[in-house]
Amino acid sequence: MKFSVYLNIAYKPGIRDPEGDTIKKELFSRAGLDVDVRAGKCLVLTLEASSEDEAREKAVRLAWDLRLGNPNIHVIEVVRVLLWEPDAELRERGLRG
Repeated sequence: MKFSVYLNIAYKPGIRDPEGDTIKKELFSRAGLDVDVRAGKCLVLTLEASSEDEAREKAVRLAWDLRLGNPNIHVIEVVRVLLWEPDAELRERGLRG
């Protein structure tokens, strides 16, 4: 079976996040909002696995093995896992009925 695994790669808590700081300063602070902003990367990996749990484990292992994040400063978390459908991503974005 194929699964789409959504990963979030972000700085660990306590590690300075320059992109998040800039977004907070330039967008939210100017609007008078006091919010904390953490920026990261969202990746969708589509891979073969026999179960949702295996897909989750494979995706995280691949992310670390390929150095998509630095283990000293980043966390890699699975946001969600979906059974893959050819047009699922397009439907979610409203690009296909």
